[in-house]
Amino acid sequence: MTTVLITGVSGHVGYHLATRLRAGGMEVRALVRSDGQADSARAQGWTPVLGELTQSAALRAALESADLVVHCAATGGPDLARAKVVNVEGTRTLATLALEAGVRRFVHISTISVHGEPLPSRVDESTALATTDPLPYCATKAQAEVALGEVRDRGLETVVLRPGMITHWVRSQWGDEMVERIRSRGWLDDLHPGDQMPWVHTLNLAEMTRLALTHPNAVNETFMAVDQNVTFNEFYVPIAHALGQPVKPPDRAPIVTVCEVGKIASKLGYRPVATFNETMDHLLALAKTPPSKS
Repeated sequence: MTTVLITGVSGHVGYHLATRLRAGGMEVRALVRSDGQADSARAQGWTPVLGELTQSAALRAALESADLVVHCAATGGPDLARAKVVNVEGTRTLATLALEAGVRRFVHISTISVHGEPLPSRVDESTALATTDPLPYCATKAQAEVALGEVRDRGLETVVLRPGMITHWVRSQWGDEMVERIRSRGWLDDLHPGDQMPWVHTLNLAEMTRLALTHPNAVNETFMAVDQNVTFNEFYVPIAHALGQPVKPPDRAPIVTVCEVGKIASKLGYRPVATFNETMDHLLALAKTPPSKS
């Protein structure tokens, strides 16, 4: 059985990727940071390994006899020094040790934010990385891609996925949690209904990851992990209306980012698992359901 080491399984994305790969027949080894996370991993049928990206010995143990790596772990906080340690040096160390361990392929879950915030008006795989962006998350995720490229040049097979706004109707910042934010806080002041963002469903990102790990055409490629471009008129406004919350556009022009989305379909044969309309049906149903009083 193929063994895949996954970092960041306690997060939304890592959890769903691990679930998809285990269901597909892979042995999932999960890098976890606590006994509680280890217990949760075992309950999912994953093999936990205690350690952090800053601990080389723990990473070596986690990589022993692993065939594949999916690297999801990252920090999004405002501390630049911490972000460099985790996002940049953690990625560099994990990739270097994966190369030394003979790992067959390393899939890095990056972000479309490597191109800066706000995003340029058009982005694709060739758009420049914003390695000096003032936001620590954007800059260090971009720098992590550079670090990974240096290890790739030494012989490690890599694939980089750059997801956009990741959405699920369960345990998701841009899904059920977004519905509750709008319910409790109303329209967010900095959002314009005309803002357009690259969107991807978590289940679709999991399918993209499976292809990135297994498809021969994925080797050493970068893919925009995006399903389609959606505006907040399509995404946020219907939920606000369902909750009876007024829409309050800010006094600025909309930010419109168009992401080119065809490469992963043409090279890897990717097809979505969950559609945008299906996602909206779930989120609108949540919005129309009164919150529990318990």
